[in-house]
Amino acid sequence: MKQYIKKTENISIHLKNILNSLDEEQINKVRFDFDGDERFKWYYTPHEQNGLLIFEMKPYQRKLVLELLELTYSSDGYKTAKSIINLESILGEYESNHANSNDGGNGQWVRSKERYWLAIFGDPSSSNEPWGYRFGGHHIGLNVNIISNFISMHPLFFGANPAKVIEGPSKGYRALKPEEDIARKLVTSLSEDNRKIAVINELAPSDILTANYRDFNNTEFIKGLNFEKFTNNQRDNLIDLIKVYTSRFTEEYAENYLKQIIKQGFDNTIFAWAGSTEISKGHYYFIKHDKFLIEYDNTQNNANHIHSVLRDFDGDYGEDILSNHYKLSH
Repeated sequence: MKQYIKKTENISIHLKNILNSLDEEQINKVRFDFDGDERFKWYYTPHEQNGLLIFEMKPYQRKLVLELLELTYSSDGYKTAKSIINLESILGEYESNHANSNDGGNGQWVRSKERYWLAIFGDPSSSNEPWGYRFGGHHIGLNVNIISNFISMHPLFFGANPAKVIEGPSKGYRALKPEEDIARKLVTSLSEDNRKIAVINELAPSDILTANYRDFNNTEFIKGLNFEKFTNNQRDNLIDLIKVYTSRFTEEYAENYLKQIIKQGFDNTIFAWAGSTEISKGHYYFIKHDKFLIEYDNTQNNANHIHSVLRDFDGDYGEDILSNHYKLSH
């Protein structure tokens, strides 16, 4: 299903402004062909990426990139993305004060708000050929593909470490608070019998199962509690949780996407939980709809480290809009 938004024209102009601000060396790093495997590569763990590093940009160029993010996300999504990036400074300071802190084998990673990469695919000025961009680094995964004012923004990833800041001036701050709280409210509201169905494992997996894979095994997500088993209040609670993820998109996109979900209905929607329902204990959940999959995991760093993602079965990497384009054009 296609997502049309007027803002693609603004994004196109803004990307051209970014390109015009770059020197030749920077352009060689930021530009990629639209076709090929690079467009499908992204990382949310501490990992070097292809593209132009924000650190290698001049201040006014960095400002242009932040404005691009502001155009791409919703206003709340942009604030959340900024807060996730700002957590890198807090995490870096914490790790320097706790030399034995566990960072999943990435203790040598330099924490920096400028350690994020921009990659541009194809020609943003093209009106009849696909183009897109990727922005990412630790705990940010933004994949945008556009053709003729139709847009895809999947996969869309947000993470947070620490999920709850435990010391310093920002103590108590939680960047992904509703992702955790609404889901816990939902699972703890279930009847005993329904909770036995929804809680598919006493132990939570160590990460989201789809990771950053281009393709993933859909059969992993069949156990859990079906939408029809929820009370009306619990159904509203589940839809509110879904909206937390869809509201990361720019407002017009989010509205269109939600309309598609509601039009398809929730008959086959499954909610599943793994791990403890207690606060500060490792836990995981997924929501599987006919159109999308949401995954959330909070197990690492003593259950204070969140990974969350929204994947679209047809629309990841713009496959739906590209398929329709190629069908009509060729």
